[in-house]
Amino acid sequence: MRSFFVFMVCVASLAFSPVALCEDFMVSRAVLEDPTGTLSVDAATRADFQPVGPILTKGYTDSAHWLRLVVRAPTQGDELVLRIRPTFIDTVTLFEPAPGGGWKVRTTGDRVPFPARERAAVTLGFTVHPTAPQTTYYLRVQTTSATLLNVEALQPQEAEARELRLNLFQLSYIGFMVGLLAVVLVNYRTQRDRVLLWFVLYLVAYVPYNLTLLGYVALLWPTAPPGALDGITSGLLCGMAFISLRVNRAVLALFDPPRLALRALDLLALVFPLALAVMASGQVRAGLQINALGVLAAAPLLVVVALLARRDAPPGRRVLRTMYLLYALSLLLSMLALLGWVQAIEWNLQATLLHGLVAVCLMFVLLQLRSRQLQREGALVKLDLVRVEQTLRTEQGLREQQNRFMAMLNHELKTPLSVIRMTLGLPDISPADRQGAQRSVMDIDAIVERSLQADRLEQGQLTPQRQPCQVDALLDELQLASQAPQRLRITCQALPLVQTDYPLLRMALGNLLDNALKYAAPHSTVRVTAQPQTHGGRAGVGVCVANASGAAGMPDATRVFAKYYRSAGAYSQTGSGLGLYLVFGMLQLLGGWVRYAPVNDEVRFEVWIPV
Repeated sequence: MRSFFVFMVCVASLAFSPVALCEDFMVSRAVLEDPTGTLSVDAATRADFQPVGPILTKGYTDSAHWLRLVVRAPTQGDELVLRIRPTFIDTVTLFEPAPGGGWKVRTTGDRVPFPARERAAVTLGFTVHPTAPQTTYYLRVQTTSATLLNVEALQPQEAEARELRLNLFQLSYIGFMVGLLAVVLVNYRTQRDRVLLWFVLYLVAYVPYNLTLLGYVALLWPTAPPGALDGITSGLLCGMAFISLRVNRAVLALFDPPRLALRALDLLALVFPLALAVMASGQVRAGLQINALGVLAAAPLLVVVALLARRDAPPGRRVLRTMYLLYALSLLLSMLALLGWVQAIEWNLQATLLHGLVAVCLMFVLLQLRSRQLQREGALVKLDLVRVEQTLRTEQGLREQQNRFMAMLNHELKTPLSVIRMTLGLPDISPADRQGAQRSVMDIDAIVERSLQADRLEQGQLTPQRQPCQVDALLDELQLASQAPQRLRITCQALPLVQTDYPLLRMALGNLLDNALKYAAPHSTVRVTAQPQTHGGRAGVGVCVANASGAAGMPDATRVFAKYYRSAGAYSQTGSGLGLYLVFGMLQLLGGWVRYAPVNDEVRFEVWIPV
């Protein structure tokens, strides 16, 4: 966006740069109005002229106007160029004193074919040869468009330099418009916004409109019939005014102004087809004046509609109102002088370009800000959608966990309950049967206890209560309480005391030993070693539990600590799939860690507990 503004300033500066650089040899200007348009040059020279400024401003009128120009002769060379702007004047006739008396008459204007014009330039003009010290010339101007005229007496090289600047400006201007059109088309492909489509139409129509008003179509179509270019120019004026109003109406509708305000814009839009119809009937000047009044009325009306906006659509009502105040100011500067209500300034001679530049840039900025805001809102919507999807996935995961938990309970409790039921149905319960029933009750109790502890761990309800603990004594205690103490081979070096939560550490190590005994090869030995171990520069105790793999096989290293994970071969044993999950969580809570470190066919779990 910053580069956009820099380019806009550079383009605008090209339009005004010639003003400060040229030397005008014009000594004085005076004007005479000819209401009937019948004065001869001799009659005009005897009439009283009124002084006039650099720009003649008379608005839409049937009168012809005579300009008396006093031109100073240059000190070098004898040739000057009378450069005339704007280019849409119908006919401009020059009366130059002839050496032997009388007048040398030449005519230019947009009704004169380009090959018949005296100068091969887009801007109208004549070449003159003033004699020292100064020469008086007369220009007769009559046009169906607004009578707005500036005449400068320039040296030929200065006139050529101005033409070069104008062409460079026009080339930059057209390139700028085409670039904007490309950007808007890209935005339209992604957004399919109806406002952007109207703006595309506006940009497409503006290029021929601009070329026509600045006189380039006469250069491109040198064989155009007399009056054809004038008709094209008038039609494009009405067409561009209509399209511009529809673009603005589409933008303002996004901000929800009152329906009555939009209806006023719709009614105003009818003025431009009416103006076109009046011109088609032969009343060209009246049609152009109606068109100009319609454009002038649009300026305050657009501001009022923007002020009445009720919805804060992107990019915001404050930005909208600021844009339309600037747009209205540009319109007023352009139209008031064109109607002859105020004295014209340099802006009015460049109004076709400068107002178009302001209007297009303001609309482009407004739509770009809107596009960016919509993109941000779209990104937020996508982010919300991602969050919703994440929430749904989380809920789905929770449901799957609940389903797995219920399936686990259903599967794992059936066997011990069946054993208990069968034992209770026996007439005489043997010690072995009683022991089997007690083991089944213990299995159920272990499943329920692990489920409760897993829930407390996830809810953050397990708070370590640290106290001195001797790890080797804890391992001896766990060996005595195990189902097969004779299979456990515990080797301990001299171990330091650790400050930890005894019940939590007992449960973590107990789950490791229980798992090893349960899933190791039948009657195999489970080796447990404990020794001092430093980790990350901190002293602690390392415990390793190793066993040969049994029917359950080797655990999946990527899922071994996952909740409810059990390998396919583990379902022959009662279990909840929560043991290693609890070991991992509890050791993290105690500031330690556990990792799965298999070696060949040996299942190994390594634990570290800080002192």
